[in-house]
Amino acid sequence: MLFPGIKKVRDKFNLSDDGQFVFGTVKNSRIRLCDGRNCKILTVSAPAEISDQTREALQKFAQKPYKARVQVDTQSVTFTFVEILWPYSWEKICQVLEGAAQVFFDANPALPAPEAEPEEAAKESRAVNVNFYLRLAGIAIVAAFLPLALKEWKSIKTAETCAKSIAAQCPAQIDEWTSLDSAASSWHKVVLNYTIKGHEELLDDAPQIIKENFIESLKSDGSNEYYYERTVWFILNYNDVDGNELFQIKIVPIDYKPENAK
Repeated sequence: MLFPGIKKVRDKFNLSDDGQFVFGTVKNSRIRLCDGRNCKILTVSAPAEISDQTREALQKFAQKPYKARVQVDTQSVTFTFVEILWPYSWEKICQVLEGAAQVFFDANPALPAPEAEPEEAAKESRAVNVNFYLRLAGIAIVAAFLPLALKEWKSIKTAETCAKSIAAQCPAQIDEWTSLDSAASSWHKVVLNYTIKGHEELLDDAPQIIKENFIESLKSDGSNEYYYERTVWFILNYNDVDGNELFQIKIVPIDYKPENAK
């Protein structure tokens, strides 16, 4: 199934689809786009090996207003667009797609687009989709509810109020693997409890990645300033289905300290 935003990207560039992936060529680049769990994944394959200069040019899409996750390989670049409460802007995906294709065209204007490998492309995209979500589970899970407290309730003055706002959404099944079970407060701490069903073997480095993305989500809209002033801690507990602790993440004010803070 293709979601509306993906279809708009397809139609804008006259691409094709197989019901799951959108693919085709733009200028002399091969395009592959799919809608993942709480993210969209765009791969742009260049007509030749990517130079260091071209790699640097592609990094601009990691900055505002795009803030895509950029992974550059030998002859392709993959952009991951994390979705929090709302779908990522399809217009921005179009801008990134067109921009990357232009970068590759400028580097090798005389070369044709690389050959398509549909079966391998489909397998690779599925692997990226599952691996990305499982290993970065925290950003999508936490961000699905925390922004309600961070953005909508500007009158929040304590961790207790924040926790109550999130707890009102619990329990909630985030996806087939993960659920947000409860939220509570303990003095200046907001405690969020999750359960992960299966795939624990893929989460070895998840705590650090989740922590980094949680902090990034706080900083992206300036909410870190509000909570930093009030010395709020965030405790994220991840358990398996039997209640056994998988890992715990502690995020303290110094972790998300605003740049202008004294």
